[in-house]
Amino acid sequence: MIADVELAYRHMPGDGTCVVFISGLGEPGAVWAPVIDRLPARTSTFTYDRAGCGHSGPVPAGGDDEARPVQWGAEQLLMLLDTVGVPGPWVLVGHSIGGLIADSLARCRTEQVAGMVLIDTSDPAFDTRIDSPRPILVDGRDGEGWRISMPATLEGFNPGPDNPVETVVIGSAIWRWLRVDDPAPYLPLTLLEADQHWHRHQLDLAKRWAGHLVVPHTAGHRVHEEAPDLVALATQAVVEAAAAGRPVRLDQEALVRSGGTVRIDAKGGTFTEWDSTGRRDI
Repeated sequence: MIADVELAYRHMPGDGTCVVFISGLGEPGAVWAPVIDRLPARTSTFTYDRAGCGHSGPVPAGGDDEARPVQWGAEQLLMLLDTVGVPGPWVLVGHSIGGLIADSLARCRTEQVAGMVLIDTSDPAFDTRIDSPRPILVDGRDGEGWRISMPATLEGFNPGPDNPVETVVIGSAIWRWLRVDDPAPYLPLTLLEADQHWHRHQLDLAKRWAGHLVVPHTAGHRVHEEAPDLVALATQAVVEAAAAGRPVRLDQEALVRSGGTVRIDAKGGTFTEWDSTGRRDI
């Protein structure tokens, strides 16, 4: 029971650093099964369902009308990990809104985070660019889930980390926004402009954490389902770096076989870009 909410979780102890998976909006922890199945058998993993999602209970009656920023979700996860007794430091793997929760947790408890994989993470500033913003996002079952305030999330998004942790940012395929059937919700942006803004945010996250930006070849927003090999490979690279106390090393050829490419490596204020011919400083 965390803050009067019964949270469902699954902790699989194993060897070394525990990988904590943080799902996207309204999704249960079970969505990570394709990625977890591709990690080494003895990897320690932790998945959970936020309030109103999956098998977890609702936000307490009378409290569900209050919209809270993603920082609240990070606090809930911290309390759950402490209550369950999952030893840190952890590797955090977050998708979409889960990436923002991971970012928030890593900034407030840097000493407990060994590394991160941020997967097509939501942009808290995106709604400021469109005519029909959604200031409140409902996480999970309507009336039972956490109401996420995006303006408050944006307000608490900066400043960035004082001490970056080893991070791999995985975006989505370039031009994936052009597949959207109805462009009306994103006006006045064209779908091309929306795509550019979204991918710029993924690059900014890589710069924010002095990490790597990996771009999938074809996977859309649900990278963990469409390209689980890619996510598992990046996750294992972060776990191995944490175990060895060294920077993340990404195997470009293995990533290509898994459906993606390292595009930017941001370290020490410099950038290295990769393409089919190899790497070059920019």
